[in-house]
Amino acid sequence: MQWQWIQALYDPDAVRHHAAASAGEEGLVIPLEVFEQVFHDHHDDAEFGTRVRDVDWTPITWGATTMTGAQLRQVGVPRQYQFAVDEARILTIEEGPQDDRPEVVDHWRDAGTWRVPPVLIAGPVLGRSDGDELLVGFTRLGNLFGLIDRGDVPGLAKHLVWLGRRDAGQPS
Repeated sequence: MQWQWIQALYDPDAVRHHAAASAGEEGLVIPLEVFEQVFHDHHDDAEFGTRVRDVDWTPITWGATTMTGAQLRQVGVPRQYQFAVDEARILTIEEGPQDDRPEVVDHWRDAGTWRVPPVLIAGPVLGRSDGDELLVGFTRLGNLFGLIDRGDVPGLAKHLVWLGRRDAGQPS
């Protein structure tokens, strides 16, 4: 199941969109939180669609895992999104977490991490590299790096992320 097929099922309601893409034997097995960030929120994002259009999403398994800030510094960021990470990092160093929603800023202050885990994909899934690559959450990652650089969050603190990998036994 590829990007265009999933987008053809689009429904303004994320739960219904997810249900349509998950239906049947060939449907996606994907947590709603991941589906919403990757497929629903980026519905009209042509640049994002170009980046992921050739991926067969059916054999991807998703799991929540923790990574330290140091490990997250090793995650690949596509060139076209590196500016968003760098900008959020610099502004966070200067002013604190970058978000217009007070509940998000409060959560960073209180928990030292994001409210919604960003989404990573194993590099071989996109045919890019052996390392993991960030799919969604560039500002969140920049906020984290800025807070680490400010000394507000330890670099070895663990943060929840979603990670997608190709099922074992599937060709890369």
